[in-house]
Amino acid sequence: MPTDTKIYLNNLSELVVVTDKNYVCTYVNPAYCRFFSGTPESWSGKVMDVVNQPDCEIVHSLDGDLNSAARFESKVLFDGSPVWLEWQQTDLDGSKRIFVGRDITQRKIDEDAMRLAAQSAEAASDTKMRFLATMSHEIRTPLNGILGMTGLLMETGLDSNQKAYADAVRESGTALLALINDILDYSKIDAGKIDLEETVFDPLSLVQSVAELLSPRAAHKGLEIASFVDPSVPQRLIGDEARLRQVLLNLAGNGVKFTEDGGVTIEVYALSGETPGVTNLKIDIRDSGVGIPEGDLPVIFDEFAQADSTHARKFEGTGLGLAIARRIVHAMDGEMTAESEIGVGSAFSFTVPLKMTAGIENSRKEYKINDPILLVTTSTILARTVRLQLQSADVKKFHITDSEEDALAFLRKNRNAILLCDLSFAAVHGQKLAKAASHGLVLLSPVARGRLETFRRIGFQGYLIKPMRQSSLFERLSDRSLPPVTTTQRLDSLATAPKHGPKKFRILLAEDNQINAVLATAIIKRAGHHVDVAGNGIEALDAVQTAPYDLVFMDMHMPEMDGFTAAKKIRELSGEPGNIPIVALTANAMQSDRELCLAAGMDDFLTKPFDPTDLTGLIDRWADGRIAGAEIPAAADTQIR
Repeated sequence: MPTDTKIYLNNLSELVVVTDKNYVCTYVNPAYCRFFSGTPESWSGKVMDVVNQPDCEIVHSLDGDLNSAARFESKVLFDGSPVWLEWQQTDLDGSKRIFVGRDITQRKIDEDAMRLAAQSAEAASDTKMRFLATMSHEIRTPLNGILGMTGLLMETGLDSNQKAYADAVRESGTALLALINDILDYSKIDAGKIDLEETVFDPLSLVQSVAELLSPRAAHKGLEIASFVDPSVPQRLIGDEARLRQVLLNLAGNGVKFTEDGGVTIEVYALSGETPGVTNLKIDIRDSGVGIPEGDLPVIFDEFAQADSTHARKFEGTGLGLAIARRIVHAMDGEMTAESEIGVGSAFSFTVPLKMTAGIENSRKEYKINDPILLVTTSTILARTVRLQLQSADVKKFHITDSEEDALAFLRKNRNAILLCDLSFAAVHGQKLAKAASHGLVLLSPVARGRLETFRRIGFQGYLIKPMRQSSLFERLSDRSLPPVTTTQRLDSLATAPKHGPKKFRILLAEDNQINAVLATAIIKRAGHHVDVAGNGIEALDAVQTAPYDLVFMDMHMPEMDGFTAAKKIRELSGEPGNIPIVALTANAMQSDRELCLAAGMDDFLTKPFDPTDLTGLIDRWADGRIAGAEIPAAADTQIR
């Protein structure tokens, strides 16, 4: 070995060993001798693979087996305590091998500590989730009775005061349920337990359904809510529709909540991306509400943060909604931003990458609208969305105004124009405008359906319910020959054949809570079905073996025998009893609960508190038999809040 090289190696703090190709030691540096004791001469001539010392073993190779590894680790026991070494092996000109090692014991100790801390944190997170799941179940059970019984009470003959009191109870219960859902949802996301599903969905239908869900609330406050989906947006995309709906309902619902005048718009656009087969869906939710102070914008997405956190704040809430929405968007590899101006309003935007469907037509139906269009409205929200919709349909001539004189002048110059007259204008100037137009449609809010006959008498040929679906608007504008409205049915609803009388089924309800049993029994009987009640799993198992049932609603937590065990035992029965559809009816709302129910042999899952239509819908879905049922719906923790 050259003298310069030997001097360099002697001064290294790392452990150095040089051997021939047969691992016979020719040199060890002083650091090696200090670590393993001995002198350089005592090691010379020994056959060494670096780790042939007593109580020393290779723990694992980092790059292959020892003979070919560039890096590997070894563990040496000194007085029973392990010391870890990391080695770097280099072959020199085919005749020599050099090994350089360093002590990594502290790193290993730190890694073990971090691993234990992670395990402890995960255990704590699981404990927290179990606690929250238990508390959620315990709160949901009586809340199901409160909301359900209040709903039944409001359908009885109450006077105006009694109805107002009952409605207040229902509103309070609904607010409590939203609070529980927010806390549980945030905790699941915070624990990293958010599961995203991939299903094919129509973004246009999704956005329009959100606008329609919020429409009654907006109409009650005198607000507009409208949506627009750009033609560039594919007709079918792949993603978690339920989670996207949750984000939209949160953001648009906040817009309605914090807006006193004007309204809310939801706009959707497709942005080109760098990844083939992927569309970046950009969604903007704008409102004309109170606005957010500039200094509060950086923290509005933080947990439990509210722009107005004072005790005298006007709007209640947990401050979790925006945090949940942003975390869902981040889980989808998207981004969310916010802009706002006091007294003007706010705009929340998020972009998520979504896969496009292969082999499925992704273009939307095109409509040919040749006639001039006149929209008369004082709403800037309605004016903006209708303008976007008409431009997207390539309408050559249209005019939007909030002036009666301007509207009449346009109609005189364009005798074949179609009039779209907003409710507020139609109530005052409708007769004059309808007579001047060759074809007139009045735009009604959901709470104004009963005024249709009045508008028909003063000259309007039809109507549309706001928020207007784009396809419904285009159909009415492109085809005047559509029959005039003769009922209060939505023009944009799908035509369906009249349904025959409902079939009457025999239902078994396994429920130990008396109030919830009374509630579910009332709903099932009101739907025209027969229902028997079992107080626990043993009674349910006996019942299905003694009488022919079409469907079983099974609670999970019951005395003597729980719903899981009962479902498994029913599935073990032979013949028709073993194949009866079973639907979990439970206050548990976790994904793991749903999976346990399905593993126990159940067919579907309904979380308490439930809407009566959801319960009766499950009867229609499953009571004809398990084969007749469609695929199982989305998991409970992705349900609409």
